[in-house]
Amino acid sequence: MTTTNAGALDTALPERSLMARLPWRRLSILAGQIALLAVFLGAWQVLTGIDWFRKNTFLDPFFISRPSLIAQKLYDWTLGKQAGFLWPHLASTVGATLLGLAVAVVTGYVAGLTLSQNRALAALFNPFIVALNSLPRIAMVPLITMIFGLGLASKVVTAWFIVFFLIFFNAFKGGVNIEQHLINFCRTLGGSNRQITWTVRIPNSLAWTFAALPNAVSFSLIGVVISEFVGSTTGMGYLITTALATMNASDMFATITVLGIIGIVLVTLISMVERRLLHWAPEFRQS
Repeated sequence: MTTTNAGALDTALPERSLMARLPWRRLSILAGQIALLAVFLGAWQVLTGIDWFRKNTFLDPFFISRPSLIAQKLYDWTLGKQAGFLWPHLASTVGATLLGLAVAVVTGYVAGLTLSQNRALAALFNPFIVALNSLPRIAMVPLITMIFGLGLASKVVTAWFIVFFLIFFNAFKGGVNIEQHLINFCRTLGGSNRQITWTVRIPNSLAWTFAALPNAVSFSLIGVVISEFVGSTTGMGYLITTALATMNASDMFATITVLGIIGIVLVTLISMVERRLLHWAPEFRQS
């Protein structure tokens, strides 16, 4: 009895030790990230204030602004002289990004999983899929705007068109790349094709799909912003074009900063959902 308890204690100690180290490891990584950001912003602020760099390099505040000016602009847009100015533009871009992403993920996943189950159907559609995927996404934005107008629809369609094939190919590969011995084992246990699809193919393709979601979030945001370049009167893309027209570097970099923060937040949320839905995956069990 004593030997059994000692053995259990021996196996539990490394796990407890690992769990105890995890918070410190995360804090050290966060501290390193903050230090890198501080060094970058500090160098930017200092170098743009030196006359030699301003006259002889691209480090001129007229072109790249300064962190202090960008921070002041963000404060003015949120709490200062122009309080509330940012929120309608932010809501327009984020709303279109999430809607386009959701439509692209659902349609891309369903199409990829469906074609992975039917090789004849996949072979039939293959040349058309390759042709559509080969079209330059950015060049299609004016055409999409002509068809769907300057409102929400064109933003969502642009985001969908950019993200759809990224999700589709991952879902398709996830539905196809399954070890045959695993399917044979399920069949020996009496599993039907429907049960194998629900318990094997769908989880596997879901894992492949989530692997593409961080890039899908970024591409969806990029698609919406590019769509807002063309005639839009709201959104973060509209703020960038306005800053370019007025040659206002502080406005442009403030908008770019907000877009970066949006990307970080959305990817973090996606990672949290992935961890919850794919808790069975080895990478999450180990962590």
